[in-house]
Amino acid sequence: MGGFLNFFLHFIFLATFAFLIVVSVVILRPFRIHRTRRISTIALKLSYLLYLVIFIVLVYLILFFSDIPVEDDMWDDDLVMKISYGVIVLSFFIPNIGIMIRRKVKKLRQQYNIIFTGINLAISVALLIVMKLYPFSF
Repeated sequence: MGGFLNFFLHFIFLATFAFLIVVSVVILRPFRIHRTRRISTIALKLSYLLYLVIFIVLVYLILFFSDIPVEDDMWDDDLVMKISYGVIVLSFFIPNIGIMIRRKVKKLRQQYNIIFTGINLAISVALLIVMKLYPFSF
């Protein structure tokens, strides 16, 4: 029974994550071209979707394949874990806030799009590094 329950949980989470990505694509409409800010708008939306896919993959791996012992003092000595945790928490908030308030920015919108494209790409790279450093057991 444990095998079926494990498969069912994986299926539920994968379906939920796929649904989240589909809804994000539908809401963002990444290939809808803006008249004056064509490239920066597409770059911002695509970098956000790339970030979202990487973040969801990381969350999936942590949920099901994390091999971290549950100890109270594990945070005392491991600087890499503290930094990884901080990167994950910041990466949850910064790109999402950036994509939500983009329509509120009227002046300097092209610069805003370029800055947050860079932020999204930097956070995506940081999440890939966290994935590389995190102890997973497959």
